[in-house]
Amino acid sequence: MARYQFGAGIGDVVVQPSDGTWQVAAGAVLTFWDSATEGTQYTDLLDTASQPTTQIRADQYGAVPRFSGPDGVLGMWADAGGPARAWVEAHNVGSITSVPSSVLDWVSVKDHGAQGDGVADDTAAIQSAVAAAAAAGGGTVYLPAGRYVLTDSLTWASGVSMVGAGDRVSVLQVTDPNKDAITGTDISDVTLQALQLSGPGRGFGSGVRFTRYSAPATAGITLRDLMIQSFGGDGVFCVQLAGSTLHRVRVRTCGGVGIHLQAPQDTVLGGASTALTGCSAEGNVTGGFWLDGMAYTALSACAASNTPAGYRLDNCVSVNLSACGAEQCTTGLIVYGGSGNTATGFVTKASDGASIWVTSAAKGVVLSGVTEVAPSSGATACLRTDAGTTVTTLGVTAVSPNALSGTVINPS
Repeated sequence: MARYQFGAGIGDVVVQPSDGTWQVAAGAVLTFWDSATEGTQYTDLLDTASQPTTQIRADQYGAVPRFSGPDGVLGMWADAGGPARAWVEAHNVGSITSVPSSVLDWVSVKDHGAQGDGVADDTAAIQSAVAAAAAAGGGTVYLPAGRYVLTDSLTWASGVSMVGAGDRVSVLQVTDPNKDAITGTDISDVTLQALQLSGPGRGFGSGVRFTRYSAPATAGITLRDLMIQSFGGDGVFCVQLAGSTLHRVRVRTCGGVGIHLQAPQDTVLGGASTALTGCSAEGNVTGGFWLDGMAYTALSACAASNTPAGYRLDNCVSVNLSACGAEQCTTGLIVYGGSGNTATGFVTKASDGASIWVTSAAKGVVLSGVTEVAPSSGATACLRTDAGTTVTTLGVTAVSPNALSGTVINPS
């Protein structure tokens, strides 16, 4: 019988338990079993030198080196010394037809020729890995630690995800100032996780650009544990995002907006039902977070700094900011039109314009527990409301004077 290959990075092989708690620590010793609990240990393994071994040790990043499993075994339960085990499957080697399609859930870019040495052009190799996952009906592309040079955009496919070894070690480095790192149109059900996307520091390219042409929405997108930096355009630009999550996405020093979610008003289904948690936008030239036409969307524990507008809500409906903040922004929060938008526990620090500006007939805005801290000497107002707007305030702590021209309930 044949031995199948495992490893070359934990992301190649591991399907985590549904609670997502399974982790591999640097240098952890892994053993492999035939059952999720108890069971019989597989001891007939071969290490990278084809020497018999009963266990495998992770490297300094928590990645697992390539090894061979027991004869005929396509999947095992991995135990890293924690409270739970995770299911691992052998991955393809060479052609995707060399092993049964059931083991193609994880595709390593290394298997498609990517070098990750910061010198070689890895665009074609990574695109090949994406195509292989798409041809298998969907799956996950693993990006081991390394710097992968991209001279062109990676065109994404629905149902294909990419997982790296961490946002400090798995780096996609774009060299063309006018190319995006990852782009796709009418895609859905995609996860990008534990990656760094770095641009050349100029031009018009974006880190992630997902657009819509004929699909009702760009749905089921998850961006998690990403570092995106130094693009000439936006860090993240998504059109008609729906049913999606951005979790711990950090965007810094981009020429456009950090995170820009757009939902054109002339479409049947607007962008909706999206959550941003623990995201940050730092030093982006045009703005921090810009939501245009989004609905039923929540930002929680997000931060913006050193940008003209920390957060801008354009014609949004029922967007909520909770425990978010803006530091050293001209304006911390702009609410431009729309209805039913709220900010709870929102803090602005060192604003040099209006800390919060409500304008363009925005209706039903609620500001609760909003605090202005140490505005700059050029600050014009804590809360500015223009004619035709309606705002309810519940405990606004202002240092600068307010400038209230709209209808304000409970002004403070």
